[in-house]
Formats: sequence, C-alpha cells, structure tokens
Amino acid sequence: MFMKLRPTPAGSGFTLIELLTVIAIIGILAALIFPTVGKVRETAQRTVDANNLREIVKAASIYAADNNDRLPDPTAIAAQYPGLGSGPYAWAGILAQRGIVTDPTFYFAKNDPFFNGSYPAAIVDPANRTTLNSDFATRTLSFEFVGGLRMGDVPSTPVAFTRGLQTTGQWDPVSGVYKDTGGHIAFLGGNVQFYPNVSEPDTRLTLSNGTKGVSIRQAIPVAAKIYATPPAGGTTIGSVTGTAGQTP
Repeated sequence: MFMKLRPTPAGSGFTLIELLTVIAIIGILAALIFPTVGKVRETAQRTVDANNLREIVKAASIYAADNNDRLPDPTAIAAQYPGLGSGPYAWAGILAQRGIVTDPTFYFAKNDPFFNGSYPAAIVDPANRTTLNSDFATRTLSFEFVGGLRMGDVPSTPVAFTRGLQTTGQWDPVSGVYKDTGGHIAFLGGNVQFYPNVSEPDTRLTLSNGTKGVSIRQAIPVAAKIYATPPAGGTTIGSVTGTAGQTP
C-alpha cells in the first residue's frame, strides 16, 4: 500500500515581499539591540575598573600599615629601589614587591584605547623582585596615582583615578581611558565614584580647605604629587615625574 501525498497548496510559501519585510524587521531589531549590548558591556567593564581601583587603594592602605601610615610615594620608592622605575611604575612596583598586588591586570582597562589587548606577564621580575618586568615598564597604565599621602589625610582625598583628567575637571578626549565620557576617582576613604564629563564646571570634589571645587589638585595635600604614564601631559594633570598638588 502506498501513502498518498497531498499536493502543497499553491501560495503556502513566503512571497518575496514577505521575506524582505522579515529581513527589514530583523535589521531594525539588530540596530536597536547591538548598541544596547555594547553599552552594557562598556558599563560592565567600567565596574571592573572601579573594583580594580578600589583594590589598589586597599593595597596602598595595607602598605601604609607597615610604613608609618604612609601610602606609596613614587619619589621615595625610586630613591630606595631604582629598579622599580619611577612615577606610577614605582607605585605598582612596590605593591608587587611586597606581595600585596602582584596581578598586572589591575592596572589596565580593557576599554582604554592605549591598551593593546594583552597583559604583561608580571609587574616585577620573578627572579629579582626589586626590578620591574621589562614589558610592564614600557606600558601605558590606565590609572594615575597620588603619591605622598598619609592615612591621616581626610577621607575625601583622591588616591588614584582614571588616566586623562584635565585641570578643568574633565577627561581628555585623546588621552582619557574612556575618552571624553568621564572617569573614576578613588578616595582615601575607600569609595570610588564615576564622574561624567559635564559642560559646566563641576564642583563635586571636596577640596583640602573643605569647600567644593573642580580641580583635583586642590583636593590633595600640598606635599603630594600626581603621577601618570604617557600620554599624560599637556592639559592633563599627571606626569611620570609627578605634578604638584594645590595648583589651580
């Protein structure tokens, strides 16, 4: 006995117009969804960066507990351990040398346009812990650090922040980690806050005299300095050799 097949009714398939309509709808949905997904991923990465900054500040506090309540000071570190480099490299180097933060990934943001997508193998040379890893020593770090602080300074004192901050309180569109979107600031009290770029002068920072202001330089003690790796410089406030605080 043979099975009798029913003929396919005419017009039961998709017409060209229907197919084009479905493709158009898919295209519209993709255009709506993809930017949202990208924004969610970017926001998630910023959260990772904020957590890394928070851990770096905690590590600096641990270091201070064994160093007369003084957080890492790149100038003093470079004089004692020349092999740990200068500026922000010395900050990272001393924490790694003491075994507090040894993971180099803490110092790089994936969204940073100056990050090449690969991490150095280490911060310090495993065979000589007073010498920086040669790969780490030539990288552009995603964060800037304030050296010369003490645990007794006010909790609202900035300790580290996203690279590219300018004297205007905005992040540089070229050297900024998130370009001109904004950046994180980590404070001595342990909190980390994201500050978006604003068109008007921002007065959310608590300055050393207790007032509100825009310049992070005026929010740190007179003796402190701000250290950063290139492309710092120009309108940005950090430098490898250190930029003095309390400068408008």
